[in-house]
Amino acid sequence: MTIPTLKHVLIVEDEEDIVEILRIALAFNSSYEVSFAKTGPEGLQKAIILQPDLILLDVLMPGMNGMELIEELKIFPETKEIPVAFITSRVLKNEILEYQKRGGIGVIEKPFAPLEISEKIQTLWEDFYKK
Repeated sequence: MTIPTLKHVLIVEDEEDIVEILRIALAFNSSYEVSFAKTGPEGLQKAIILQPDLILLDVLMPGMNGMELIEELKIFPETKEIPVAFITSRVLKNEILEYQKRGGIGVIEKPFAPLEISEKIQTLWEDFYKK
C-alpha cells in the first residue's frame, strides 16, 4: 500500500509557548503546511473548513477539551475520517487506552524534543496507513 503524502496538519493547542515551539520546529523541519487553533471550538471550525490530513489535539484545554473535540470531529462528515492524534503529558497506560478507544491514532508525549517533532508526526502518519 502506498502511503499518501502528509500535506497539512492542524494542531489544536492552547499553550502559547508550545504553539510557538511547534511553529518554529515544524517550519524548519517539515514540508507540510501547519495550521493552529487555540480552542476546541476553533479547532472544530478550522478542521471543517481546512480539511487537514492530520489533527493533533491537546487533551487539557479550557472549555472543550481534546477528548470532547475528538467526539465532535467524529460527528461531522467533513471531519470524521481525518486521523487524530493527541499531544499531551497525560500518558499513563489507561489514558492512552482511552485515547485509542475514542479513535485516536497515537500520542506525542509532552515535553517533546523540538528537533524530533516532525519525525514523530511523520511516524504517526505512516503507522496509521500501515494498519
